[in-house]
Amino acid sequence: MKNIIFDLAGVILNLNLERDTKALLSVGLPDFAGCVKHPGIVAALLPYLNGLCTKEAFIDAARPFCREDVTDEEILWAMDAVLDDVPLERIEMLLELKKKYRVFLLSNIYEDAWQHTIKQFEKHGYKPEDCFEHLFLSYEMNLAKPDPRIYQQVFAEAGINPDETAYFDDSRENIEAGKALGLHSYLVSMNKLEEAIKECSL
Repeated sequence: MKNIIFDLAGVILNLNLERDTKALLSVGLPDFAGCVKHPGIVAALLPYLNGLCTKEAFIDAARPFCREDVTDEEILWAMDAVLDDVPLERIEMLLELKKKYRVFLLSNIYEDAWQHTIKQFEKHGYKPEDCFEHLFLSYEMNLAKPDPRIYQQVFAEAGINPDETAYFDDSRENIEAGKALGLHSYLVSMNKLEEAIKECSL
């Protein structure tokens, strides 16, 4: 194994589903699972979270499902409430892995969530670039997992062989897409990257 590709949310960046549920309910939306199951909401939600539509387009699409008096800022706040911290120990683990492997980040993410992530690294005196050779972010690439094209773009730009690459993600759908393209794919339980790393003996 020569390379490692990490997902971000739920893998590097911890998520707080309890806080997220309270925030979503407070603006009149269901919890995250309920949003994903609702055809009208998820049609706007996933493109926004993947950075493939504007804030304005998301707010316009989500507003009919929110309380009448909710503000644009409150809707966006509810979306961000799930975002938590990046533990120092995880950053230190990434730095150690970088000594032995080429390490990359591949994330479905919107710009505000990425700015939150940068602040979590800076809190500990680091930048994401300290831990990753290259940052592949969906909102910059205009592609999102599990679309095979985003993985293929990573392979091409990074010059890596998928058969020499470990891939960690907390989405089963994304893991299956990675496997289909030849990656050694490992499903991460939310916020428990360290356990997945131990299991694959990196």
